[in-house]
Amino acid sequence: MYFENVEKFNLKNNLSNSDFIFAHKNEQGNETLENHMELCLEYFYKIVQAKNLDQVFKNLEQELLGEQDIEGRKLFKEILLNTIYMHDLGKINCNFQYKKLNNPALNNKEGLKFNNSNHSLLSSLIFMNYFYKKIRDNKSLSSNIRNKLIGFMVINSYIISKHHTGLDSFQDFKNKFTNIDGEGRRLYNEEMAMFNKIYKEEIEFTEKNNLMKKMLNLAEKQMFSRDETNDDKQIYRFIYTRLMLSLLIACDFYSTGDFMKGCKVSNFGEIKEIHKFYDVFKATEVCKGIRSYEKNSYGSLKELDKVKDINILRNEMFLDADAKLTENINKSIFYLEAPTGSGKSNVALNLSFKLIEEDKLINKIFYVYPFNTLVEQNIKSLEKIFEQREEIMKDIAVINSVVPIKERNIEEGDEWKKLDYDKSLLDRQFLNYPVVLTTHVSIFNYLFGTSKDNLFPLFQMANSVVVLDEIQSYKNSIWKEIIMFLNLYSKTLNMKFIIMSATLPNFNKLIEDEKIAIKLIDNRDKYFKHPIFKDRVGLDFSLLDEEVNLEDLRNHVTTTGKNNDKNILIEFIKKETATTFYNYLNDYYGETSESGKSEREILLITGDDNSIDRNKIIDKVKNEKNIILVATQVIEAGVDIDMDIGYKDISMLDSEEQFLGRINRSCRKSDCKVYLFNFDEAASIYRGDFRKEKSVTLASKEMRTVLLDKDFSVFYDEILDRINKSGEKLNDNNFKVFRDEVIGSLDFFMVRERMELIDDKKNEVTVFLTRTIELEDGSKLEGEAVWKEYEELLRNNLIDYSQKKVELSKVTSKLNYFIYKVNTRDFTYEDRIGDIYKIDNGENYFTNGKFDRKKFSKGIGEFI
Repeated sequence: MYFENVEKFNLKNNLSNSDFIFAHKNEQGNETLENHMELCLEYFYKIVQAKNLDQVFKNLEQELLGEQDIEGRKLFKEILLNTIYMHDLGKINCNFQYKKLNNPALNNKEGLKFNNSNHSLLSSLIFMNYFYKKIRDNKSLSSNIRNKLIGFMVINSYIISKHHTGLDSFQDFKNKFTNIDGEGRRLYNEEMAMFNKIYKEEIEFTEKNNLMKKMLNLAEKQMFSRDETNDDKQIYRFIYTRLMLSLLIACDFYSTGDFMKGCKVSNFGEIKEIHKFYDVFKATEVCKGIRSYEKNSYGSLKELDKVKDINILRNEMFLDADAKLTENINKSIFYLEAPTGSGKSNVALNLSFKLIEEDKLINKIFYVYPFNTLVEQNIKSLEKIFEQREEIMKDIAVINSVVPIKERNIEEGDEWKKLDYDKSLLDRQFLNYPVVLTTHVSIFNYLFGTSKDNLFPLFQMANSVVVLDEIQSYKNSIWKEIIMFLNLYSKTLNMKFIIMSATLPNFNKLIEDEKIAIKLIDNRDKYFKHPIFKDRVGLDFSLLDEEVNLEDLRNHVTTTGKNNDKNILIEFIKKETATTFYNYLNDYYGETSESGKSEREILLITGDDNSIDRNKIIDKVKNEKNIILVATQVIEAGVDIDMDIGYKDISMLDSEEQFLGRINRSCRKSDCKVYLFNFDEAASIYRGDFRKEKSVTLASKEMRTVLLDKDFSVFYDEILDRINKSGEKLNDNNFKVFRDEVIGSLDFFMVRERMELIDDKKNEVTVFLTRTIELEDGSKLEGEAVWKEYEELLRNNLIDYSQKKVELSKVTSKLNYFIYKVNTRDFTYEDRIGDIYKIDNGENYFTNGKFDRKKFSKGIGEFI
């Protein structure tokens, strides 16, 4: 093991009366500080073993320390291990012992007068004091290694200081120990009486010697120092800090739960036997068909472009990607660029299982999607693959804001006794599941967020496969930062990324002189140019060359839909326009006349729809004809529908291709067409996105050719070039400044802000519209009852915290059916909980079954 024979802090040698220092208390008694420290270390060793972190720490040691120095590496390991072990030493604070734990042994009157019961910063101070002397007194160290170790030690002391609060910035930490009234500075000056009768060692830092400031300045200098052999040292330091805090929080939580509630954790959600998943997958009819094709036909077809069976193309793509992965199994980032309908999800499943089969260190899978709708769609796909295999499905969890916490039971012998709320909550907080389905926003919170909740699961991402679907759907102003971080996270934590889409930029072009990703499909034209995919939808640009109003568009749509029962999809950029046109069509087809109008069912799907309404619409479109579906861009990805005719308000070229994937998705229909028009201005929606500029949209004839030919490299090369040039400008977007100064200074708030996938600066208000909803099984869900259940649960202080969190997750999933975001505060309400406003008679604000924002903006008075 990496930490074998590493020396840990000797509590008894360094503390007086250590047997009488407590860490926690429960109804049965007190836990000594030493027992808590030992239990934390025990959980640390368990996690290191379960998550195969030995190699991860070796990687970090090499990147952060560099030189081959035995004594330096020994101290590096010691500092690292004791970050976990010593994190709660500040609990020797007499105020903490006497006031929080009622420990009579520390009724230190002199120290109690300061009324400071905090312990994290004091733990940091003791940690720095202890290791500063060890580093200083080790004469075998070169000055270079000594300075590096001091910088490393200071970062670890910062990590210790944040184990209850999450991350902020190193500068804040420095200020606390150097500013005149800083909390840390007071500890080694006037407030030493709180702990100096317990801590035996003399504190090296004093007001006179200014040693603390010198040491912190040295650490800061180390952060900003340039390493000619390693431009990425700042990012490695950033990743190390996040990983160690994640591990520290996990060990602290696990050990505290172990003592306080007897909640012992032995399984951290690792995949121990990949064949349990892979064998079932291989036994599906689809996989057996692919392997039969591989044996009999793969590589022998001379004229693939004449193939009429789409399944042959899917087989070819599956096997091409499989072979390419095998050739490059030791690489870390893979691109899977494949047309809509070619079976990307099936390919990605196979690749993720294969990576774990080949690399024995990897033991977790994350499937990551841009929207909750895609998460829902893919968990249903997994349920079909692993149907009747409860032992597999219990290892797969959906992690998002709308799915309740996956409940665990207490198992005693062969009987299931009752829900284990503590285990259920811990599993959700720390992602103790072998397979996780979640969203890009969640994953980016784990990689870049600053709260404790964001940091809980980061250590779980080490030695994992992460499948990122449609990552290009987010703002391209940070594509360069994204690929930089994914590259270095993969190198450091041994993560494998599979990035897949029908429209995938070559992110390699954003990182100079380095081929960081492997294309799993060498010959993309083999698929994109094939008539089955390329010609499955005809494109009509005629409406782009004229001004179109909604009446013109309605006439065009109704004419196209006359005398046939084809399903028509119409997408708008703005929700308001989509709703207006939906009502417009409803009025038109609602008229009774003998004009020969084809009777149509008009449906609307937007971001306002809850999952119940959305699933009803999707099921109807899949199983019925003669439907016109009006939609916003939520339809582009994550909605598995197969329409006959399409209309789209143009926005960005890759969005147009995503939309085309909703038309003739099966590639088995004929005479399918999409009409492109320009109504709402895309620039007002996609601020700061290079793809919105007219020269790279369908307003340009060149881009129309790109879309027709599926040659997206022409489009993306232009976009990537603009991104690179923008990052070179001397402004807030300068990439080098961000890397060297923001990341380099460990300003975690600034990094989080830069790496936010969605700029949500809207002044939105959350309202709960009380009404009755019909569920998919036909039963009724009463909004009033859900609100009351939520309110009563929040007020219930008699149940345990873990049970409350689990139950709240269930109620919140129902609450979401009634919640809407509005841009006005000009309304009356009947009740309020936090930032959610309850409005009765919610049905008054719906037209044709859809939330009507115009009605809502008129106010409740209209309905009195």
